Amino acid sequence: MKTKINFKHSDESIKKALLHIHPYDVAILYSSFNEKEKSRILPLMASDLLVDFFVELDEEHQINTFEMLPITKQKFLLRKLETDELKAFIQLFDEDQRAQIISKLSKVRAKTIELLLQYDEDDAASIMMTDYFVIPVDLTIKQATTLVITESKDSDYIDTVFIQDEEEKCIGYMDLKDLIIARPNQKLENIMITDFSYVHANDSIEQAIQKVLDYNRNVIPVLDETSHMIGIITADDIFDEMIEDYQDDYDSFSQVFDHDISLNPLKRSKQRVPWLFLGVILNLLTITILATFSNTIEQVTVLILFQPMILGMAGNIGTQALAVTILGIHQQDYKEHYKAKKHILKEMAIGLTNSLLLGIIAFIFVYIYLSIIQVSNQLPVEVALTVFIALFSAMLVSSTIGSIVPIVFDKIGIDPATASGPMMTTINDILSLVIYFTIATIIFI
Repeated sequence: MKTKINFKHSDESIKKALLHIHPYDVAILYSSFNEKEKSRILPLMASDLLVDFFVELDEEHQINTFEMLPITKQKFLLRKLETDELKAFIQLFDEDQRAQIISKLSKVRAKTIELLLQYDEDDAASIMMTDYFVIPVDLTIKQATTLVITESKDSDYIDTVFIQDEEEKCIGYMDLKDLIIARPNQKLENIMITDFSYVHANDSIEQAIQKVLDYNRNVIPVLDETSHMIGIITADDIFDEMIEDYQDDYDSFSQVFDHDISLNPLKRSKQRVPWLFLGVILNLLTITILATFSNTIEQVTVLILFQPMILGMAGNIGTQALAVTILGIHQQDYKEHYKAKKHILKEMAIGLTNSLLLGIIAFIFVYIYLSIIQVSNQLPVEVALTVFIALFSAMLVSSTIGSIVPIVFDKIGIDPATASGPMMTTINDILSLVIYFTIATIIFI
């Protein structure tokens, strides 16, 4: 696979080289070009490559590239983009700029885009495409096949054709492969699939994702209130949406926002340093806590041996509760009050069970360990009891916080995924240390 463009070569050589590079790779290369190189390579791209390459660009490069194209190429690009891709691109601009771009579209396409832009970004209809193919139910297989061959456009999704009745209501579908192998004289109504999954325009994107996953379909129709078909959502649309959501969650988990692979190491460092600095500040609080319990630590130094276990196990169970809760919020399982309360109580019960079990295991381990290896003057049973109570308490508190904090953040409009960043991790450590050394102080001092 060729992954370089040599700008010392002639335009003809570069044009030939582009024919052997995948559009995705062209987009990656393009992001590293300077303005002069970008201006030179754009006119050398074949029309099909231009469209496929454009879709692979990030938002910033899409805007810049579009503005660099002549009007004729802009209109060509807008005409060839799928409706969902075109709608996503137009959304990158403000209202005035959107109007200018829409004015370059045909009347029919402009009306379609304006309709799509009216939907809320969380509605299923916001990610649908309108390039699908419908056929009337009263046709034979031969007539239906001929219609698909002669009437479908290049942009139409025809892997599945949808069937409507005389009132133009969607009543079924048929996959193209089944249409091809069916007997020519059979009636559509006798072999079409009538038990099909669908979403309504104002259903959530999460519901659309779940429908595609549950019924293992490559495409589902989007219907209005009267069962008329207004669009389709493909598995590719769902896949893209899931990638975007999980990338957002990943960035939030790690506290790395606006990640751009084209940024140099210095700029990436500037993005991450503030959150790492916050972690340093909070860790200073951890040091202060250790200093507060310095007398306990000096008299019972063996406590230091089991500190990592307390912090690690509390952090692990808190992260588990946090991840499950964020996933539930993402799937809109805990939006209602009673569901949120039920979830928190369930996680507390799980935390109680796991904390008690692991606390008992830790007690046995510490007791046996200290009985075999004499490392302090304290009785092994006292140290083991301290570890048991501290581990049980810290894990229970951590799992409770992990289930409550994301829901609280979600209620007040803050991205719940941020709760698992460096700040939350350090807070768990602080609480665990306070619990551990407070209990040790009570028992030994």
